[in-house]
Amino acid sequence: MINTKKYEGFTLLEILIAILIFALIMTVLFSSFKAFVVSSEAVKESVTQNEAVQAVFRRIRLDLESVYVQQPPQYKTPELNSDPDPYRFAGQKDRFSFSSLAHAGFRKNEKLSITRISYYMKENTDHTFDLYRSHILPPFSEDGDSCNDPLVCRGISGFEAGFADDTGERHKTWDSDLEAFHYAFPASVDLKITFGSGEKKQVVEASFKLPVERRRSE
Repeated sequence: MINTKKYEGFTLLEILIAILIFALIMTVLFSSFKAFVVSSEAVKESVTQNEAVQAVFRRIRLDLESVYVQQPPQYKTPELNSDPDPYRFAGQKDRFSFSSLAHAGFRKNEKLSITRISYYMKENTDHTFDLYRSHILPPFSEDGDSCNDPLVCRGISGFEAGFADDTGERHKTWDSDLEAFHYAFPASVDLKITFGSGEKKQVVEASFKLPVERRRSE
């Protein structure tokens, strides 16, 4: 007796079409997963950067809120060849220095004292920058950089400081020892920290108003 039952299966063309459809589906799924991972990493990096910047701004705000300004008659305008005011405020685009009562000491028995504080940055070999905070206890020396200064922010692409006087006029530099600035302190300090470059560039800005002032000396 002859078995006439047919055995049906997939043709080669059907198998190739199925493989093609499967490959397309997997490509779409992989692309979506990759985009999700990249997006998650970008969000995580952005959050990390924001947290780092906020920590820096909190430290700077604490220092500036305790800024020390010597007032007349203790303060006297500098004369020719006189020593710089040890409590002066001096600022440039990439660094600024001032005296403050917010000394962040690490020794248990350190007493509260006026500290000379500087914020400045150093360039790395990969052309990014690290932001440092210098604090010098009396007797004050010239503002300078030390290999022992604490690192407050790593791997930034820019740090910019600006200064405003009591009339609101903006300045790129400041020196309270100069007649051009009326021997006064700035009314506020504007800071800008930049991460990354190009499409990944992120800029965070903040402005800090000084709680005390020394009136203009004409």
